[in-house]
Formats: sequence, C-alpha cells, structure tokens
Amino acid sequence: MKHIGRIVSFPIGLVLIAVGIIIFVVVNRTIKDEFKKAAVVIPDNGADEIVDPWVRFIGNEGDPNNVRTYTFMAYNLTNPVETMQGHLPKYEEVGPYNYNYIYERINANLFDDDEKLSFKLWKRYIPIVADGYRDPTQDTIYHFNLAYGAAVQKAGGELGLSVALTSAAIDKIYHSFTDSSFQPTVSFVAAPTLANKLFSGLLALNGGDYTVACAAWRTSTSVSFSVPSITGKTSDITDAQCQALFSTSNKFSLTDPTIPGVYFTNQELTIKSLMSPPFSLSNDQAQLLLLYQPTFATKFVPTALVSQFSDECPTPNVCLNQNTFGLLQWAKNPSLLGQSVFNVPNPTVVAVPEFGIYTGVSLSLENASLLFKTNSTINLVTPIGVGTILTLAQKIGQGASIPSILYAPYSTSEFLAIAKYTNYIMAVFVDGDIIKNQIFANFQGGPITKHTVHDFLFNSTDPLLKLSFPDTPSAWVSSPLENIQDINTANATLHTDEIYTGVGDIDLVSSPITFEGEEELNYFKQIPVSGSFAEQLPPSYLSKDSEAPVDIFTDEFARSLSFKREVGGNFGGIPYYRYRINESNWEVNSDYYQTIPYLLNLTSIKGGAPAYLSRPRLKGIDVGYYYKAGITDLINDDEDLDVFADYEPRSGKAIHGRYSLQVNTYIQGVDGANSTLYNKYSTFQADVVHPMFWGVNIIAATDDQVDILTKAYKVDSFRYAITVILIVVGGFLSLISGGLFVLDKIIDM
Repeated sequence: MKHIGRIVSFPIGLVLIAVGIIIFVVVNRTIKDEFKKAAVVIPDNGADEIVDPWVRFIGNEGDPNNVRTYTFMAYNLTNPVETMQGHLPKYEEVGPYNYNYIYERINANLFDDDEKLSFKLWKRYIPIVADGYRDPTQDTIYHFNLAYGAAVQKAGGELGLSVALTSAAIDKIYHSFTDSSFQPTVSFVAAPTLANKLFSGLLALNGGDYTVACAAWRTSTSVSFSVPSITGKTSDITDAQCQALFSTSNKFSLTDPTIPGVYFTNQELTIKSLMSPPFSLSNDQAQLLLLYQPTFATKFVPTALVSQFSDECPTPNVCLNQNTFGLLQWAKNPSLLGQSVFNVPNPTVVAVPEFGIYTGVSLSLENASLLFKTNSTINLVTPIGVGTILTLAQKIGQGASIPSILYAPYSTSEFLAIAKYTNYIMAVFVDGDIIKNQIFANFQGGPITKHTVHDFLFNSTDPLLKLSFPDTPSAWVSSPLENIQDINTANATLHTDEIYTGVGDIDLVSSPITFEGEEELNYFKQIPVSGSFAEQLPPSYLSKDSEAPVDIFTDEFARSLSFKREVGGNFGGIPYYRYRINESNWEVNSDYYQTIPYLLNLTSIKGGAPAYLSRPRLKGIDVGYYYKAGITDLINDDEDLDVFADYEPRSGKAIHGRYSLQVNTYIQGVDGANSTLYNKYSTFQADVVHPMFWGVNIIAATDDQVDILTKAYKVDSFRYAITVILIVVGGFLSLISGGLFVLDKIIDM
C-alpha cells in the first residue's frame, strides 16, 4: 500500500499530458475552422456577421463595418491652348475631393459544387459635399481626353482619324440617299414643281386657255396626270378652283413648293384650307384631292423622275428600287430632281451637295455603286478606300505617272472628280463642321476637354463617341471611372466575372478566375488571370511561412502584382505583417508594354485608351517628366501614399491597408520632337506624361472586427497556457512517480 500514491500519480500524469495534447489539437483545429468560416465566400457559412466574407463580398451599402471613402486629387491643365499648339503642359494639383464608395456584387451565382462564384461588380461614388470639403461638382478643370486619345491611337494619328471620319460621313450620306424614306420624301418635294411643269405644258398645248386645260385635267384619261388617270374618278372642280389649285402663290395649292407632303401629313389642316378661299372646295372635292395629291406624289412622280435616265433605266421599274433611285440623285449631273435636295424645303438627307452637282461630272449607276462597296479598291466608305483615293490623287497632282488600272473602272477625269468630292467632304464637312463645330468647340471634345472634377472622373461623355455610336448611349462615356447609378444599366453593361469561393481548396479563396469576363489579360502576351484577393489571403498562409511570396490581383491595376513583406507590427492588439508592392513591378517589361520605369501601360486593356498608371504624384519616375508636365513642386514631396496591406497571418485578412494609384496619359515619341500621332488638328510634344488624377482609399478593421480576432488570440493563448500547464504538471507527476518507484526498488534490493 505504501506505493499506491506513486502508482496512481503516474497514470494521472499521463492523462494530463494527453489532455493537454488533445486541447492543443482540438482548439487549434477549431480556431482554424473559424478562420476558414471567416474566409470562404458562400452564404450561410456560419461566420459571425461582423466578419462574414459573404456579407462583405455582396456589398457595403449601409454596413457600418465596411464603410469606404475615396479621396481624389485632380490635375488641372492651366495652358490648354498652348499645349495643343506644341508647348509643354503646365499642370497644377487640385483637391482633395472626398467620396463615399458604395459597391455591390449583383447576379451572384454559385456553381461547380459551390467552388466558384460569378457576379457583376457594381461601383458607385457619391461626392461628400459639406462644409470643409471641396465640391467636385463645382470645381472645373482642363484635362487630357482618353476617349479622343483612343480614337487617334486606333486611326494611327489625326490624319488617319480625319480619313476615318470622312469615310464614315460619306457612308452616312450614301445611306441617307438610299434609305427607304428618301424616295417618298423626294417625291413629295418634287411633286409641286412637276405638277406646275405638267400643267403649264398642258396650258401651253391648249393655247393658254384655262377652261380647256382645266377640263382636260378634271376629266380626260388621255392626260397622264389628270384626276381620272391618278384616282380613277372625274371631278366637278370649277375652272376658277382649278386655276387656284395650280397657282404657285396660293398656300396649299398643288404647285405650292413650301409645304411638301402636307396633303399626307396634315389632312385636317389641308381640308380646312381647301374649303376656304381662294379654293372654296366642297368637302367631297377636298377629299378627292386628298386622294389625288399623295397618289400623284408617290406613284406618278417617281416614275416621271427616273424616266429622264432612259439609257440606264430602260423601264422605270429598273430604277425605282431605293438604292438606284437615290444614286440617280447623288451621282448624276443633272440630278434626278434637276437641283440639289438641299435647295428645296425639308430635306431629310445630310446637308452636303451631291457628287454630280458639286463636281459637274456624272457617273454611271454601276460605277457609282462600286464606290459604296467595302471590297472595292476605290471606295468611299472605308478608311483604306478613302486613303487610297487621296494618295493616288495627290501623286497625280504632283505630276506622277499613275497607271489607270489603279483607279479602274473610272476614267482619269472621273477619278479626279471623286477625289475632289472626297477632299471637299473632308475639308468642309469633317474638318470644318464635325471637328471644329461639333467636337473641338468649347473644349467639349478633342485631346483636351473641360469638365467639372466630378464629371471628369465619373460622368463625362465624348462628342466623337456620340458621333460614332449614335444609337448606343452607353458607348458615349469617356470618364476614366465607372459610376453607374441604376441597377438596370449595371445589369446591361457590366461584365460578369468569376472567383473561387474557397470551398474545396481554401488556398484559392477569393482568387480571381476572370477579369472583365476574360481568363487572360490582353497584353503583348496573353497573361492568365491569377493571384490572391487583396483583402483576403488563404488562412494560415503567412503563419506557415512569413516570407512566403504574395501575389495580389486588383481590378484597378488590371494585373497581378507581387508584394514583399516590409515589417511586422501590432494593430489593436493583433499582430500583422505589412506588405508593399515589390519595386520589380514598376520596371520595364516588354510583356506588359512597359517602356518607362514606374509607368504601367494599360492601353491594350482599356480598348486603346492611352491610360498609364503610376504611384501618386508620379513617385519614382524620372525627374525630367516632372519638368515636362510643369509639376516641379511635387518633385520633393515625401508623403507616403503607396499601396500597402497589413495581413493578420492566421486569418489571412487585411486588417489595415491602402489602395492608391494615379492615372496618366503618355504621349509617345522622341524627347523634344512633336508627336507623330497628333499631326493635323493639334500638335503635342512627344515623350511627355500628362497627369490626370490620383485616388487613395484607406481601409481598416473596425473595433468589433478587431475584438473578434483578439478573442481568437485570447483563446489561443489560453490554449497554449493550459496545454503547457497540463503537460508540465502531468510530466512532472509522471516523472516524479516513476523516479520514486525506481528509487524504492533500488532501496528494497
């Protein structure tokens, strides 16, 4: 019995050690499970709402634990006119402008056994307008226009843009002449003139006797334009009424050219007028004329007009289709109407003279139609076709011997007439009207535009885009940031993207699968979308290896960036590792079209818009670019505005961080020379960075979120403490009891 205490204490010690190990394993597994719950992006995942990733993923509107504020600084160009004349720009930084940032992910849909999630990211920015804040809706700036820059890039320069606009303008002219509405419109326009011509001929044929002429018009089927020939009915209109109806000075007469089509478009007014002096028709007589005049205009007039061109229209029906009918007016001299449609009231076509009338040259219908076929070498509706015409004509004008086969099937005189017309449309219609009056006027468009700061950032539209896409308002937007205000527009215009939820593989949690609907990024090489979500690394990733590489993908930078660990620290009682963008990301990299250090080229990602990203205030870039942009006062600025993220290593959450970037444009070319792109409507110096704006968004865990993570550390600390105590006490009991037992055995011997 004397050894009973020692015998009992030994297994108790072992039990205490086992309990300590069990507590260590179970609590550790429980904590890891809780961290996974706080990371996996699925609804009802069991995480506390304060840190629930689904709640944070879906949106932040009205969420006190996820308030976001963006601060923007804009750059105002103080010498816009001189800059477009080839002088170096002079920018000034203005701001700050503060915005509440609201985001919402709509149309969220889980698939592939909940391992993937698709959605549309809808962003809204609401200006904070209050005492002590600058008002972005009132402050006005001059800035570079990315939309115009994209058009110039795509066209290969302003000369190319001019050619592209000319081809588009002529294509619009062609379609106005060949639209289904052209024939009836022109026929109504021509009807009064033709009616006057026909009745004057009938009157002359009858010796100027109105009685005979009117009788024939009222009753004779042998007169082609008579009432019975047109309507199948005779009329009892008197001679006086007939004479009034064919007087060009009487409003609402059959020969009144000032209100074409009124018999068809406003019958009530027409009847009222016809029943009044000088006509004084009865209601039946007026109703008969309502049948006569529109039928005369739509049936008789077109046939009469095309019959002038019997060499190309052996029967009227050959030329009554809408394409041929319009070409007779555009290509012939004299034209279908014998005058330009722009010399008569209410034309519906583009107000530019027809080819035949302007040049004095007629083209055959066959050759005229070739000019509007995109596969013709000599055509007026593609930039290549217009460019070919202008180039060959210039060489001919310089005395060069050009084989006629190059502009066949046209004769030299016809081809030079085509070039003359093309140059006219370019000089007067494109350069003089579209560019000068519609685009460049008052800095509403062109390379430099003027807007309020708010409209510049979020709400500007471009006149060139309106001209290019007249029926698609969503394509008019030229502001660099999206700010869609209604869900219907968001649903209709936003891309659907995909991420991993973390189900199945927690190491992929929140990692992007697509960017703007694509799995690869369109740089010099197709770069796969990859990296971690900036606000959530895989749980325990950094606790396993604090020096592990971290690659972050962000929509703003449109690429994956490598981050490096800078320091460790403590935020509200929680340990963290601070990560910043690795300097190597800013180096020259041909795969990403990066030719200047600290200037990321997004042109290929942004549809040709020459957008270049940098650190705020161009930090790191060659100091010469500060002088060229007129912002030398920022050279020695030492304010820390760089991107960073403080990651709690076990949950993988960014508990504190800052997004920041600056948007610029860059005019490519040789330093000191003029740009080869801005070569007609403006002149810009090359190798110049034009700063536009920068923004910064600081995020930090709330006190409640910190408390939850702190509790995890407290539980973990208790786990370590109790585990150590149990193992130490249990080990001590086992060791002592075992030792005493051995000692007793030795003594007993």
